[in-house]
Amino acid sequence: MSINDITTPLDSAALDSEAQYDLYYRMVMHVLDEFEINLVEWNHYRICTNEEQKALEEYCKRLAFSLRVMQLKYRFDEEQMKVDLTESGFPNYLELRYIHNDLELKDEFKAKFPDADEFKKKFLQQLLVNKEHVSKRDLFEASSSLYYSRIQEEKIFKKFVLGKIKKTQSTFATYVLDWAFYDVTLNRPFICFMYFDYKYDEKVEQEIYQTIQDCADRYQDLNNMAYMIDKRLKHVFPRKIKRVDLGILHSIFSKDDHEITQALLKAIAVKDVKLNSFSLTTTVETIDSVNSSKVSNEFLSFKKQEIQVWGDIKTHKYILAPHRVIQLLYGKIPKTIIHLHHEPFEVEELPEV
Repeated sequence: MSINDITTPLDSAALDSEAQYDLYYRMVMHVLDEFEINLVEWNHYRICTNEEQKALEEYCKRLAFSLRVMQLKYRFDEEQMKVDLTESGFPNYLELRYIHNDLELKDEFKAKFPDADEFKKKFLQQLLVNKEHVSKRDLFEASSSLYYSRIQEEKIFKKFVLGKIKKTQSTFATYVLDWAFYDVTLNRPFICFMYFDYKYDEKVEQEIYQTIQDCADRYQDLNNMAYMIDKRLKHVFPRKIKRVDLGILHSIFSKDDHEITQALLKAIAVKDVKLNSFSLTTTVETIDSVNSSKVSNEFLSFKKQEIQVWGDIKTHKYILAPHRVIQLLYGKIPKTIIHLHHEPFEVEELPEV
């Protein structure tokens, strides 16, 4: 067993009831929707560019779609989706791997189960004509049929999702590449951007894709990531690498010692805020090339490779939360909130049902 496959109970926790899962799914999808909406503000304050905004929106849609099909997958299953309750709030990464594995079985299971219309006719016959309850087994098969008909490679958030190289509107580089990964230890989604220059060549383009997949598919020090990518790509000149940690979702489901989590849980306990209150802590890290130097490279017999000299990592944290939660955080942990790079972004509360 790989060390990355080892999980603690709180990394991989099942919630206690169907009602809790219903609240959890609604909360995570609501947070993803609000994050997308607030990217317009992020663009306004130059936290992200137009091209980054589009990529972030796309990856949020992938993650939301994956949550919806997970909900369908487990709706009538005896097994339950596992959630990371420790500085994550998102599903355990294995859940995304299961969806990806299920894609290989899609045709086999679609052939095994009747389509949705047949289930509909059968259920109407049982309920209206025969006056019988629909069995849980039939409901499970119906939801499984829908699940296998809906999962699509291009819509799910896999452990690693690679975008395409595009021309960038930035003034310091010619090209930009975006990619995303779901870290196997932190159980959180990350979205990355690399701005770079190179002389277009199809072979080099494929080397770029392969290098990103090999060197940047997991959380690590950004300086180390930048160095590994630069060293591997001798004909490419990275100018900037940016990584967005989509966040820690603090809520009633959290079981960690993070100061925002603790402030929120205490306020929920004394009913200062509602049970469905939440806060999202998002971190944006950026590293820029400030110079370059030529060094010997084992792959180049007579030439020296140009290697980037990277500056300091710039780390900015942002909070997205409803108005009442923002007030709470200003009151309980004022130093943390005051020293944020930007005042908290106010988002809509989760609607009650």
